[in-house]
Amino acid sequence: MKKLLFLLFMIISCLSAEDEWKKGLDWQHEFDEAVQLANYHNKPIFMFLESRTCFYCPKLKEEIFNQKEFQEKIKKYFIPVILDNSLDADSDVENTGQCPPRLTVSMTPAIYFMGPNEEKLSRKGKKHMIIYGMWDLKQMLEWMDDAIKKFEKLHGAKYDFKK
Repeated sequence: MKKLLFLLFMIISCLSAEDEWKKGLDWQHEFDEAVQLANYHNKPIFMFLESRTCFYCPKLKEEIFNQKEFQEKIKKYFIPVILDNSLDADSDVENTGQCPPRLTVSMTPAIYFMGPNEEKLSRKGKKHMIIYGMWDLKQMLEWMDDAIKKFEKLHGAKYDFKK
């Protein structure tokens, strides 16, 4: 009986820890809805692309996305969206929307920073600001600060955005 109770406790603990990264943030699961919210709130988009075969995707969610500093910065400055990087019927991630084919990437995890209407956050406007791979909290916050600064400088007047 003790073994059964212990096993039940472990299963419940694992399930609750699995979704800990979602608490406190309103992650969008459809790109079009994220665009609408970003336009309504005049904020840039933080788009996280994942895949089931990605080793670092769950680690990033568990180790970075549930950190207080990360969540505070996302809430204040971004509209967060999490999408499946697969195309069409190849979807392999539960409960997430599909990434638009024009934005799919060759590796995950990948994070796009973009304006509410997919504006690019580079000086010359030739490509999106995108980062790949696993980052620690300090590095992630630095990337976010850089995106905020670029968005404010390039598109802040259009969206009445001020840091």
